[in-house]
Amino acid sequence: MKKIHQLIGLCLIITLTYPAAVIAQYESSSFNLTGMGVAMPFSRDYQSLFVNPANLDLETGYEQKKAIGFFDFTSSIQTELLTKSQLLDGLMGKSENSRLTYAEQLENVEKLALKPTAIDIDLLSIGISFQTEKAGAFAFALRDKIDFYSQIDRDLTELLWLGNQSPYFDSLVVMATNNADSIIARPENFDPQQFSIISAFIDPSQAQSAKQLIGNTKLGFTWFREFSAGYGKRLIRTSDFEFHIGIGAKYLLGQGTIEIDGEKGEVYSSLSPLFTIDYTMLENAPLNPSALPTDAPGLKPVGKGFGIDFGGTCIVKKQWIINAAVNDIGQITWDGNVYELGDGKVTDIDDSGIESFDIFQVINSFNGLDAILKWKGLESRTTRLNTTARLGVGFEKFQKLRIGFDLIAPMNENQANLQRAAINAGIEFSPWPWIHLQTGFSDGGNYAPRMPAGIYFTTKEGSHEFGVASRDILTFFQDDNPTASIAMGFLRFRY
Repeated sequence: MKKIHQLIGLCLIITLTYPAAVIAQYESSSFNLTGMGVAMPFSRDYQSLFVNPANLDLETGYEQKKAIGFFDFTSSIQTELLTKSQLLDGLMGKSENSRLTYAEQLENVEKLALKPTAIDIDLLSIGISFQTEKAGAFAFALRDKIDFYSQIDRDLTELLWLGNQSPYFDSLVVMATNNADSIIARPENFDPQQFSIISAFIDPSQAQSAKQLIGNTKLGFTWFREFSAGYGKRLIRTSDFEFHIGIGAKYLLGQGTIEIDGEKGEVYSSLSPLFTIDYTMLENAPLNPSALPTDAPGLKPVGKGFGIDFGGTCIVKKQWIINAAVNDIGQITWDGNVYELGDGKVTDIDDSGIESFDIFQVINSFNGLDAILKWKGLESRTTRLNTTARLGVGFEKFQKLRIGFDLIAPMNENQANLQRAAINAGIEFSPWPWIHLQTGFSDGGNYAPRMPAGIYFTTKEGSHEFGVASRDILTFFQDDNPTASIAMGFLRFRY
């Protein structure tokens, strides 16, 4: 916790080394909707809990009135920091020997400053729903949800990539010919190959504070475990028109949050024991009123909160769907291991920065900034949920054709929320009742333009569904701005 790199590195560690504990952001986490990118008009049964609860009581095109699903999984990472080959090589550990030269590190500082990265991973443990003839439809689901978004300011990017070679530091500790340490001023025409650099430092009177170096950095990370319940009911039904309403409620257990808001100069975190942060290193850790016992279980929640969703859906001529919803209205109070960053000066660093595109070497490089930062323990901190508004329009001919459009817009400025509105358009074609082919186009949110695609299968007149999808097949044909994504589900049943 004394190292500012760990604030960023921790998010990468979470998303790249703990895939079993996570879930998605604003796009549907359902494998049978991800491939077309449009969820608002076409979500049904328990899947509607995460999109629009008014859809709970819509007809599915099948006779069954009950549905249950287990372990739907979706994950995606979109970054401008790496090319597709660099990202895949890094994830697969193939970049260990691809060391970057100082010139390449300098080039990457210029290329990568303030470039966005978004990571969203989804796991639905269980979803259940049932429709009644007169009372409406009911649903319940348990899921985990992680959202991550970052844009790193140039000064902080420079420190990450150059480390002790950064021009921020005016003095170097180098190894002399007699193996003794020597302190020298950083030369004007600096060439790191001329020295065996041990560390670098700057006079405290010239040093910048941690908050100054953060600059315009944005970084948001949240992990919630959601217990959701919803109710949907048809209020009006004529030969050409239907109107449905729905409401959902969720109880949230927070497993972790980190937020860096350079514009406001705020940095805080609250992390469960699962993240194995050694808070005893902090000078005043015993005085933190929110400190958890050292023997607390790994998944001990550090936050609790509530949220609600509500929406409405119109069906026109039995095939046109128009709907709207507002999701995640509420807040969560973090009251475990809550820390706020003070404004200590960054005076020295040991490591030589990021020398490879190997993801795990990058993570390890986040341990080198030895600036003594001041952390203040807090009793609690309350934050709003990542509230969004949704609009959708779709045409549906059951088991034949679906064409739709939806819009998702952020309703607050949380760092882990959407940074801009997202627009999606998609199509699903079913040449036979048992096979469904999907594609679409999406832009906005926290991602570059992308083309989702998917395929899923329906057996025994709708009793079982399974399939796979990707949020972007363009990544297979281009190297820049990759979106590595997978959605899969094999245990979805109607009865």
